Amino acid sequence: MGLASHSNVHNTCLRILDARGYTLRVTGEVIEEGQYPTDCHWIAEKDDFYFCADNPIELLGLVAIRDYMQPTEDVPYWWRTKGPDLTSELLERAFGDCKLGTGRESFE
Repeated sequence: MGLASHSNVHNTCLRILDARGYTLRVTGEVIEEGQYPTDCHWIAEKDDFYFCADNPIELLGLVAIRDYMQPTEDVPYWWRTKGPDLTSELLERAFGDCKLGTGRESFE
């Protein structure tokens, strides 16, 4: 079985957050009357914690970090974990010595 990031998963993520007691809302600017905004901020709030993401999947992921870390006080970077840089390790394993960039020239 598998699951991929797609808009058809958004409602499930929002329902999970709602069931967990988060107050949910979405903000954005209507570009054309009668159409939802293309760029939104999805927001979840609970117990003085505020989470903001570009989509409900990311929002659930941010809440999962809080659930995993279980912070007891508001300190800088409470979400950081100790350990190896898995981002770099995975990129290097997949793409070798390429550099992270925005264009194709970064991988030459």
